[in-house]
Amino acid sequence: MNRTPLQHDDSWENDPVWKLLDQSPPATAGPRFADDAVRAARLAGQGSPWWSRVLAPLPLAGLAAAAAACVIAVLSLQNDTPAAGNQVAAVDSGAFAEIQEIAETEALLTAVDHLDQFSDVELVSLIGF
Repeated sequence: MNRTPLQHDDSWENDPVWKLLDQSPPATAGPRFADDAVRAARLAGQGSPWWSRVLAPLPLAGLAAAAAACVIAVLSLQNDTPAAGNQVAAVDSGAFAEIQEIAETEALLTAVDHLDQFSDVELVSLIGF
């Protein structure tokens, strides 16, 4: 099979953008650039402290939702009138559905504020698809 050799293209050297860039003044670093760069590199190597992971908004929102669900469960299971015999008091499922909806809404709002902390799979599971 015969191929024609590729022609050398010098058009990028004559591009007006490169001519404008050649005319622009060079950017100089500020006096504290080296200090700031070294500090950023040192801080990037360190992990976040344990308390920042515990006090992050998502665990706190989940903890608040779980605590609210427990309080609602305890309050709904308590019955002021004594039940006759071994009858089990009926639990209002509407209250649980309302608490579940509030917890899901709070989790979504927290996820919107911190999108970079969630993977695509976690975001899709939060949305419910």
